[in-house]
Amino acid sequence: MRYEGIVYRPPSEARSLILQLTIGCARNECTFCNMYKDKKFRIRNLDEVVEDMIMAKKYYMFDIERVFLADGDALIVKTRDLLYIIDKIHEILPTVNRITAYGAPKDVLAKTPEELETLQKAGLDMVYMGAESGSDKVLKAVKKNATQAEIIAAGQKQTVANFYNFFGLFLCFGNLRYKRNTAVLADVLLVCINRPFHINFLVCE
Repeated sequence: MRYEGIVYRPPSEARSLILQLTIGCARNECTFCNMYKDKKFRIRNLDEVVEDMIMAKKYYMFDIERVFLADGDALIVKTRDLLYIIDKIHEILPTVNRITAYGAPKDVLAKTPEELETLQKAGLDMVYMGAESGSDKVLKAVKKNATQAEIIAAGQKQTVANFYNFFGLFLCFGNLRYKRNTAVLADVLLVCINRPFHINFLVCE
């Protein structure tokens, strides 16, 4: 496999084939994340991504059942190109039964409901969306480039499109400079309104 730089994936994707559809993160401004600081964001040539699928099929001696589309913000790719890659995954790797990707709230909001529904029906099962916090003050402090309202709207759009809705939340962010209880209550509000299928709670050292 051909990987550029360090490749990151959610813990639950440990047994997945990692396909780099994008390099780096389109925003890359969050103060709490240093994963893609050494990469300049770009979308890879689709033919190269397809070549990686063919290489993986030849290299691995077992059936590939799960694919994770890396790096950060894979959902930012144009819908027609995402559909092409999803179709190629099913064509070249017919045993795949789950496809996932990272996506920022604004990536989700940039897609129309019809686009999201089409992607879900094509085989994109879940978008890992880092909500990080339900507090607008905290979100602004960590330069998340999203508001509570936008995160809620993005989560609801995923639910309507039948995605397995995933939220990532940092429980420690309320300690940054604001009352912890206030931040936690904002997190609870975010979860109660969206009722995500899966929540990943993260803590800071």
